[in-house]
This record gives sequence, C-alpha cells and structure tokens, in this order.
Amino acid sequence: MRHTVLVVFTLLFEYVICTGPLINVHEGQLKGKQFLSRNGRNFFAFQGIPYAKPPVGQLRFKAPEPIGPWKGVLNATSEPSMCIQKNLFLYQTSNVLLGSEDCLYLNVYTPKLPKIGVKNLPVMVWIPGGGFSSGHGGMRLYGPKYLMDKDVVLVTINYRIGILGFLSTEDDILPGNYGLKDQVLALRWVQDNISKFGGDNKKVTLFGESAGGASVGLHLLSPLSKGLFHKAILQSGSPFCSWAVLPPGLAERRAKAVATITGCPPNSEDMIDCLRLLPADTFVQLHRNFFEWEVHPSVTFSAVVEKCKDKKDSFLCNYPL
Repeated sequence: MRHTVLVVFTLLFEYVICTGPLINVHEGQLKGKQFLSRNGRNFFAFQGIPYAKPPVGQLRFKAPEPIGPWKGVLNATSEPSMCIQKNLFLYQTSNVLLGSEDCLYLNVYTPKLPKIGVKNLPVMVWIPGGGFSSGHGGMRLYGPKYLMDKDVVLVTINYRIGILGFLSTEDDILPGNYGLKDQVLALRWVQDNISKFGGDNKKVTLFGESAGGASVGLHLLSPLSKGLFHKAILQSGSPFCSWAVLPPGLAERRAKAVATITGCPPNSEDMIDCLRLLPADTFVQLHRNFFEWEVHPSVTFSAVVEKCKDKKDSFLCNYPL
C-alpha cells in the first residue's frame, strides 16, 4: 500500500510539473507553472490573466468592462504585455515604445493551492508606480520570489496609464480616472476568484509605491472600492501629493491641448470620437508636450474629481483635502 501511494504521488507530481497546475476561475480554466522562491520553496504562477476586455476602439477612454468567459484552457504561463509606454529612463532621448494598448491583465502567485480543511492564505495586491505614465506588474520589476517564502498569495496588476489612462474633459463624456477604474475591476476579480488560488478574499491588503501608493490612498476614499480590500500600505506616495489629483480645470485644458495637437475638435463628444481613431502610440509620444511645473513636471495626467451626481461609476467625488 505504501508503495502504491508513493507511485501515485510521484505520478501526480510529475503531471503537475509537466503540464502545469490547472485552476477553474469564473471565466474559465487556467494553466500555470511552477517556480522556486528565493529559499527554494515551490510556488505556482499564473501570469497574463485577463480581467477586462481590451480597452481599444470604442472601449478607449471608457471605464473597463469585465472579461467574458473563454473556451478551453487559457495558457497563463507567460507575462502579459505592459500598457503602452516609453522607457522611463530614456523618455527624452528615445522614441521606442514598449507594451500594447491591450494590457489589462494580472498575475497571481501562490505557494499553496486550495485544499479541503486548510485555511486560505492572506492576499496582497500590488499596484505598481511610475508617475501614472509608466510601470507594470511584471516579474522584472516586481518578482514574487521573496514573498513566496511566506504564506501569502500575491497579485500584481497592469492598469492604463498616461493619456490613455487619465485623459479628462472633467465632464460626463470624458470623466477620466480610467486607470483607477481598471484597478477597481482587478480588485473585483480578486474578490470573485482568489479563493481558487488558495487566497482568502476577506484578508486582502492593497499596497503600492509612488503612483501606486497614491492609488492605494485614493481607493481608501473611493466609493467604488468599498469592501474590495481590508488593509492598505502606501509607499512613497499618497492622495495628498500635489500630483495625485489635478486641480480644477487643468485636466480639461490639457485634454483640449491634446485635441488641438492631434487635429481633433475641442468639444468633448466630437473629441472622443476623433481620438478613438488615432493609433495608441500617438498619445504616448504626445506625453512629453506636457512636462511643465504647473503641478509636477513628470506627472501630467493623473486623477481628477468627477461629476458624481447620480453616477454609480464615478471613482472620486471629492478632493482628498
């Protein structure tokens, strides 16, 4: 009997190693892979999981829409594209672009898959920084190998940045805060699915650095984020930073400047129709036109206070101070 159990366990282990772990989430089935932590502990990685429809075409400059179900097994064994951006360290000297507009993906890392009778682990959701114009949740910047030595499930996310993530005319047509609404949808996905990875959706800590830290603080204030996380860690950024939320009128002026440069009409309805026809790289290349000291030289498109009357999808209704 002992030999039979050993053989079955060995075959099961080899199956997981060769085929990758399979998990069923609400949208379908995922295939992941295994890594080793810093101290040699096995953990499971599920990378490039879509949590929203690609924000392209008519979904550009719009709140994200949840991803629908997929057929078959989704291969979650490679990192997703980052949201389209320039290299932060070569911003003024290079026109090379990184990433794609189709970028609303997240990664889940867990040291333990769920088992009957075993408590699920606390969850940490990482929001990367980058001045709301660069950054991503990939392993190159934010690898999981340190945290996977601990009993915690880690989630890292991508969200829209720059003009594509934060353009606003401060009205109901182009309300802004799309990148922050991406984060909200990712948190909803975590609530719905993280138990499948051995995580406890009642023990979610949201943490981030720089613009990610400011984002965490804004989630503490947003009605959309209520109940989606339970603890917060802000690192090198807060909603009280001068650049975190633009003052009244500035976002609208910058949006109209974008329209002027691209040859689009200045009124919101015609502007959004025109801007949706332009290639995504246009907006990344335009970003450098707005480096100025009015608020902060490198954070030019960020959160805005929305018109919240009778609107259930408004992220921020009041200034932090």
